Amino acid sequence: MNHFKADPVPNYIGDLGEGILWDERTSRLIWVDVFARRIHYLAPKTGEIVGRSFTSILTSIAKKWGGGYVVAAGDRLLELDGDLREVRQISLQMGNENVRTNDGNVDPNGDYWIGSMAYDAKPNQGNLKWISSNYDENIFLKDVTIANGIDWSPDGEIMYFIDTPKRQIGRFNWKSKDKSKESARESELKAIDLTQFAGVPDGMCVDKDGGLWVAFWGDGKIRNFSPEGDLIGQVIIPASLVTNCAFGGEDLSTLYITTANSSYESSIEVAEPLSGSLFQVSVNASGRAQNDFGKQSSF
Repeated sequence: MNHFKADPVPNYIGDLGEGILWDERTSRLIWVDVFARRIHYLAPKTGEIVGRSFTSILTSIAKKWGGGYVVAAGDRLLELDGDLREVRQISLQMGNENVRTNDGNVDPNGDYWIGSMAYDAKPNQGNLKWISSNYDENIFLKDVTIANGIDWSPDGEIMYFIDTPKRQIGRFNWKSKDKSKESARESELKAIDLTQFAGVPDGMCVDKDGGLWVAFWGDGKIRNFSPEGDLIGQVIIPASLVTNCAFGGEDLSTLYITTANSSYESSIEVAEPLSGSLFQVSVNASGRAQNDFGKQSSF
């Protein structure tokens, strides 16, 4: 099994990092700090980190076809221009005021998938929905508790989804070429069981060869699994609360990792001065350009 150790990116410690994204259009890494209500970007060539503040929580961010970004922001979506300035807001149907957006990603058809959860993590209050380019909302799964990592296999055939308390990676027979979301919902495959591992699964990404890279909240690790669920590697992070990961850099060969401040878990009794940092590590894999909202991919 391969073992790697991540290093902190200099000059940044946040609160609860999430929604990490490499933007090949601008050669910069972008992520959100959820409750600090900030979006940050890193230009790896210069090491410069720039942030912009907003009035709502921010839980995930996606590239928008034609330029700019779309951001899941609690009970709404934000459209941003290329300089992260707000263009407009779109209200979301959240069910009740205790429910907010959480993780999200864009599928090969260009639809933005966003999961939700209760602010107090009350069970079965959230869902998983996809949002089309004209902002129609379509619920895929109900009774979700903490919607987290979501991504697709490189051929677009399998969708992966994590509802954290289940401690598994859900798998769906996707067949994106047919836009058959209904048949995918009816064709759930056997999930990848993660109960043997310490911590709980949070965000994830899929590399260009189909390997799964999963953040484990509470255990300070990214674990690398084969598409069948075999553990083939892990990254050690000097912060327990690992939230998400994405491949970035010009050749997409650096794995960037977001974390949360250790104060989010009272069980952490030892000081973790690097908790909340952004981390980076070179691994024996590389990523793929993430899909753009509003653009259908070709295979």
